[in-house]
Amino acid sequence: MSTALGFLLNHATMVQAALFGIFIVGCWTLENALLDAEVRRKKGRARVNALFVLSALPIQVGMTAICMALAIWVTTQHWGLLYFIPGYDSPWIKYGLMFIALDLLDYVFHVAMHHVPLFWRFHLVHHTDQAIDVSTTVREHPGETFIRNGFLIAWVLLCGASLEILVLRQTAETVANILAHTSFRLETRVMRMLGWLLVTPNIHHTHHHSRLPYTNRNYGDVLSVWDRLFGTFADLAPADTVFGLDTHASTEGDDPYMRALAMPFDEPWRPTFLRR
Repeated sequence: MSTALGFLLNHATMVQAALFGIFIVGCWTLENALLDAEVRRKKGRARVNALFVLSALPIQVGMTAICMALAIWVTTQHWGLLYFIPGYDSPWIKYGLMFIALDLLDYVFHVAMHHVPLFWRFHLVHHTDQAIDVSTTVREHPGETFIRNGFLIAWVLLCGASLEILVLRQTAETVANILAHTSFRLETRVMRMLGWLLVTPNIHHTHHHSRLPYTNRNYGDVLSVWDRLFGTFADLAPADTVFGLDTHASTEGDDPYMRALAMPFDEPWRPTFLRR
């Protein structure tokens, strides 16, 4: 194992946190430098979104440590579906196939967040952001942070994912999620070419449209092929895209952060697949 790779694996949580911070600050700087004044005026929401980092960080760090310890354990014990595949030691299987499998399972997780009523209570907080920029990436209720990491732990145990592929996958996911939530949109021809394989901001913005059926479309995380394969892909023009949720009012008020934290426990509520 090279010195660089060894450092990355031994300090995976620290390295990923640093990467996340550097990349999100870089995208934030570009948004402020390149986007027009109307978009910049919406940046006040970012202060609210940033507060979610404080509430979710202890959960994220603790459960990430558990997940990585389990990745080491499943590798040493040869636990998981990976080890039923002939030639599982091949890099094409150990890394390539496992990356694709984990991306598919993240698609399953995202679908569950929309269609399981308990999960949707927490995930809707992410969708109530009434504008999309890089700060929306961190707008995640701590309850969702717990659920998301619980699913990831389950996926590691199910698949037998190694620490190496887990770090590779989480790094790619970090970059993809931040880019997907930026305010930038790709030129139509470029978007269509990249969008056949990868989730672009154009594709993910449609997912943040306030009304069905678009709220329940484009669940992909890194790869967009799952939405096309399972019939959940949709395309919506920027002029027709309205961010937020039609069933939930703005969280703006005296304390919008606390209002958003309390939202999963509000009544009445209805999961997206029952909304009209």
